[in-house]
Amino acid sequence: MIKLKTTTEIRQLKKIHSIAGIGYWVYNYSTKDFWWSDVTHSILGYQDGNVIPTRDILKKHIHPEDLVFFEESLKQMQLQPMEIEFRFYKNGELRLGKITGEVYKKEDIIEEVLFQDITDIKIKEFEIAKAWNKALEAENLKNAFLANMSHELRTPLNSIIGFSELLESGNIKEDIPKFASSIKDSGLQLLKIIEDLLKVSMLESRTAKPVKRNFNLHNMMKDVESLTHKLLSNNKKEHLQLKFPNIDVNQVIKSDQNKIIGILSNLLHNAVKFTEKGSITCSYRFINQTIEFTISDTGKGIPAKSQSNVFQRFRQANENSINNFGGTGLGLYISRLEIELLGGKIWIASEEKIGTTVKFSLPNVIDQELINEADSTANLYNWENYTVVVAEDQFTNYKILEAYLQPTNINIIWAKTGKEAMTASLQNPEVNLILMDINMPHTNGLEATKLIKKKRPDLTIIAQTAYALEGDREKSLKAGCSEHLSKPFNKSDLLLCMSRYLP
Repeated sequence: MIKLKTTTEIRQLKKIHSIAGIGYWVYNYSTKDFWWSDVTHSILGYQDGNVIPTRDILKKHIHPEDLVFFEESLKQMQLQPMEIEFRFYKNGELRLGKITGEVYKKEDIIEEVLFQDITDIKIKEFEIAKAWNKALEAENLKNAFLANMSHELRTPLNSIIGFSELLESGNIKEDIPKFASSIKDSGLQLLKIIEDLLKVSMLESRTAKPVKRNFNLHNMMKDVESLTHKLLSNNKKEHLQLKFPNIDVNQVIKSDQNKIIGILSNLLHNAVKFTEKGSITCSYRFINQTIEFTISDTGKGIPAKSQSNVFQRFRQANENSINNFGGTGLGLYISRLEIELLGGKIWIASEEKIGTTVKFSLPNVIDQELINEADSTANLYNWENYTVVVAEDQFTNYKILEAYLQPTNINIIWAKTGKEAMTASLQNPEVNLILMDINMPHTNGLEATKLIKKKRPDLTIIAQTAYALEGDREKSLKAGCSEHLSKPFNKSDLLLCMSRYLP
């Protein structure tokens, strides 16, 4: 066996300490001699040889609040090995150190200590712990969301399936309207959940884009007020006082009307849900070219510690409120993303047992060239001299459209495929409009539209489809459609859309 020389061993030990960043000092209690290694010089911020090591110089680097603890630990080291952590200064910067040492008593009393700067290690440990806690929180939120979503989906499905089975049996006749109404309400509830999930996906993926058009602000607020009254009625809260601005000026603004209605509906839905007595107020004001909406209630309020979470996804002011009040916890998150998409911002002020006020602002909604517009939409339509082709392969969907259109006296031709739609429109010159489903057998709606437009370029074609993702509207318009209606749409949406092209 080869025995290394002492100088070689010392050199190797210094190299190991340098790589590991571990300093080393030796103190002789008998002679008061003090020595520390090059790494110790570096840890304390000195260049090797710039300072003569002493106990007093070492103590000057220790944080004043840790100095007594540090000195007592060195005394205890004479009785047993010690490992401690403490704060120290390096060139004026506060750092965190660790020493591990013991005292040997032979001819002299010798203190040998390993010294390490663990600041970066602790920071990394903290960041790892923070990331881990964040991951755990996300996992817990996900699990809570999935459990709640299962409940939110199964509740309306249970109603739909249950009442459908009763209707299918044919033994119950007097309650048919009541059962049908319950199925419709549950279907709308289920649709709202699906729409929320799709909105989140589109907004987070940055595929959603605002569609800004001129619209009458007063008329929109009247529609929102009507929806809120219906919401109060459905929740048996007609006793609440609802306050909306009573303004007759036909102010026209330019923004995404559908998104604003959705945002206001979400905020007012929350106000209704969490308010048992008092009032709910919805108002707006203009600040230069910015509009600021305010929704206030006298409800239960939000705890101060939870107010920063309410605009995060899957979060509610009180996680237990999911069970008490229902909901997916996506409403305010969607509202925040849509407001940011429109270039605005949203904020909240709330006090428990007093109420909540939510405000959001949207910039650049005033155009100097806009003029006041009056609502000229007719309440009744009579199109007895016109013909429409309903291109729809699903029988139930066709029957719904037929029921919507029958009161207008319009002539209806049913086409079950894209090919039949082409034949009907090209062989019947009296056809004035086509309601074109996109997903049809043989020839899809977009291909059929392109072929029809080559023969009859002036014929109005309205896409009515279950494709509702960002970009689907553009595909329909590019193929030659004049409008794009996303299923499900209601009767008024359909008739209003058709009225733009039929006198």
